[in-house]
Amino acid sequence: MAEIESQKSEAKIIALNSPKEGAGKTTLTLNLALGWAGIQKRPVLIVPLDPLARQEHSFYLDIKKPVSVADILRTLGNANIAVVGGLLRGKVSMSQWGVGVLPLGNTRAQVASISPKILIPILSRLSQTFDIFLDVDSSFPMQAFSFDIADKIFWVSNATRTHLNSTVQLFNDYKEQRYPMERVSVICNQYDMPGSIPYEEVERFYNSLGRDIDVFLPWDEEIMASSNRREVEIIRNPQSEWIKGLRLVLAKIRDLTPAPKDWTASVTDEEFTQAAKEIWNPIVGAGGAGPAAESHVAVEEEGEAGKTKLSFWDDLKQKVHKDVVRTLEIERIVISDESSASAQTRKRVAAIVDDILQKQPNLQFSRDQRTRFASELLDEILGLGPLETLMRDPSVTEIMVNAFDKIFIEQKGKLTLTKYKFRNNEQVVQVIKRIVSPLGRRIDESVPLVDARLKDGSRVNAIIAPLAVSGPTLTIRRFSQKPFGPADYFRFGTISPECMEFLEKCVRIRKNIIVCGGTGTGKTTFLNALSGYIANDERIITVEDTAELRLQQPHWVSLESRPPNVEGKGQITIQDLVKNCLRMRPDRIVVGECRGAEALDMLTAMNTGHEGSLTTIHANTPRDGLSRLEAMCMQASGELPIFAIREMIASAVNMIVQLSRFSDGSIKVTYITEMHGQKDGQIQSTDLFRYVQTGVDENGKVQGIFAPTGKLPTFFHDFKAKGVPVDESVFTKGAVQLDENGEPILSSLPQQAPQPPAKPQ
Repeated sequence: MAEIESQKSEAKIIALNSPKEGAGKTTLTLNLALGWAGIQKRPVLIVPLDPLARQEHSFYLDIKKPVSVADILRTLGNANIAVVGGLLRGKVSMSQWGVGVLPLGNTRAQVASISPKILIPILSRLSQTFDIFLDVDSSFPMQAFSFDIADKIFWVSNATRTHLNSTVQLFNDYKEQRYPMERVSVICNQYDMPGSIPYEEVERFYNSLGRDIDVFLPWDEEIMASSNRREVEIIRNPQSEWIKGLRLVLAKIRDLTPAPKDWTASVTDEEFTQAAKEIWNPIVGAGGAGPAAESHVAVEEEGEAGKTKLSFWDDLKQKVHKDVVRTLEIERIVISDESSASAQTRKRVAAIVDDILQKQPNLQFSRDQRTRFASELLDEILGLGPLETLMRDPSVTEIMVNAFDKIFIEQKGKLTLTKYKFRNNEQVVQVIKRIVSPLGRRIDESVPLVDARLKDGSRVNAIIAPLAVSGPTLTIRRFSQKPFGPADYFRFGTISPECMEFLEKCVRIRKNIIVCGGTGTGKTTFLNALSGYIANDERIITVEDTAELRLQQPHWVSLESRPPNVEGKGQITIQDLVKNCLRMRPDRIVVGECRGAEALDMLTAMNTGHEGSLTTIHANTPRDGLSRLEAMCMQASGELPIFAIREMIASAVNMIVQLSRFSDGSIKVTYITEMHGQKDGQIQSTDLFRYVQTGVDENGKVQGIFAPTGKLPTFFHDFKAKGVPVDESVFTKGAVQLDENGEPILSSLPQQAPQPPAKPQ
């Protein structure tokens, strides 16, 4: 063992791997390390990544009991160690030729306890002193980090069919995982061994994989004999033909420019930082920052350097994008709306991106950066660009592009500015066109506003110039892939089981219900849940501007309105569809949202034998909902007097369910209100259930209780008459009293609020 002074130059890290055992990789590693140590000043370290803990390198270097990584870890656990860096250098077992060896452990059990997150900080510190040769076992999982940090990867193969077959499979795996294949050089060892495949065929094989063979090393039976005599070829016979070929490999190593190492590429930043703290903690007080600090500096993207890095990223992305489009045109691959979603197309485009990246000169990307770069580019070419990541997150319920560099999301009821950005306004417009074009719609200066629907049912609204002054704006309302049911609403605290059971029975006895709420309160989703209570033997027709409802009944017809074409013709409105569906023999009509003149036709349908219909309107309270309904009916027919409209509403609408959003982002059913006739020209209504907010807890969560008002619905006896009886106590037990303004009196609430229902299994 020797104490060796650290050199200032950047370390060269060389990895050797092979498709199978028996390729001569270990022999090559030994000879290359010894040859490299003889032509430069920096000491050399061999690190065998061997799960079987074989001591082959130590055997040939005549090192009796090499210090292992496991030994170093035990030593570093000593709190009295003052200078860890010097200790490591002094502990590495060195041979007389200036080549050291650092096995992972001396037993298989020790090797099994060494993970990349432990080994990487040690190697990062040793690289300050040594050039490192990694002898990577072909089946060892540490290939990942060794390939990430290596400046050159030598692929050692024989000219045999088994080696070539294994190479195809492994190279495909490596490309899919975006290993830096441009750093791979092929060495065909013992190419002329008796029984081998002709070297011309081997060369054609590697050329088909996009790789040239850097050197063919001849078969030399003396090498095997030397091994048995515990001799290393470069020392025993430095003028042999095999060693002459090996000098070509040493020349490649000599001409290699070491790249900055991404020591965290194969482990998370948290794992790296934690391991570094555990290992380098003794020197923190002595002024050493350790590799953890270095790694954070490397990924910092703030300030001018960060802007330069991001600019390079975007510029490269645009360049590669153009090259990909050019390649697709040459190969006559057409990216359509249908093909872009196919796994085959995505795989082919990903392969093109990888090939183009490998041809970029001096591209110092880690595997993690390659993966992220390729993923972002694929999203641009085949998807919605930076929105694709958000679209894949099921917890995101709304995506709002306010400007190309300001993308907000709604998550758990809260609005958040994300880190994602478009390059410019043009990219936003291209994404909007990609959404609306397959639907036969257009967006340009003549038609600057459009509503559309994505394949997954998400609702899209887009506005561009000249209407959008600050730049193109895009809003995507997303819906759960699995429709919400009662159990979900109980879990969210949106409604109590007693209230939901009451609404279920109202649907079953065919009461007309309107769901009211502000923007983003989940009216359509709640309407979808209520529709689930409609019997399977009823014919249901839904009418929507943008189809969002997803009913589960077998006898369901979905209708969607159509905007005018370029000439301003061909428009089919909600009102047209409501009128038409009356001729389709519906048992129930469900209108996604009443916004205008269709409200009058909806009320007419409710009054003419289509009881049990459902719809939604925008309103903040049940009383506001009635006023808005009156206004929409007057919009449809200015000739009808207001008392006639109110009479129609009073006789058609039985229930209003009000949804409201609270300060913590939660949504509650705040009113369940019955409509029952007119008096003195005013529609009469009675609140049957109320949500009463009692406060806010220390976490900002709204506290409250769902309580009846003690009033029975006027149609209470209909439940029993139609075979779905309701217990009268539902409307009286724990009732809250209302003052003269209809506001709950908190002192009338029960002392203990009922416990929330158990979370459904």
